[in-house]
Amino acid sequence: MFFTVQAASAHLNAGASIILNGSVHAVMGVPGYSAYAATKAGVRAMTRNLASEFAPRGIRVNQVTPGAARTPIWSASAPTDDAMVALEQRIARTIPLGRFGEADEVAKAVLYLASDDASNITGAEIVVDGGATEAPQGAPVYRTE
Repeated sequence: MFFTVQAASAHLNAGASIILNGSVHAVMGVPGYSAYAATKAGVRAMTRNLASEFAPRGIRVNQVTPGAARTPIWSASAPTDDAMVALEQRIARTIPLGRFGEADEVAKAVLYLASDDASNITGAEIVVDGGATEAPQGAPVYRTE
């Protein structure tokens, strides 16, 4: 990611927008994901540092951080439709909004950051995870009703 931004930087004009892709794993502490989480934590730091480095050129740098979203990334963990339904039901209990996100919801966050509507936003992270990282106690697994 660093080298891609470095290579592209010479071609960016003032007003450009760089959007990096993070992951909730950077903050969740999921067993078995140490190396992946470390790289995504690096993306969080890089987003903020690059934002300060590109600011003099009028270039914004932000990050979108998806949580569990319905994409092919789950194929290895849930190779059949029934397995995917079971996986989604289990994980959705840990998400305050009670469901997986959709890829287009993440895409809309990216589109917003790339747009003029976000022209005064840099160094920010939009987390698209149904509240899993910022309000975990609101998840269905913790509800008493």
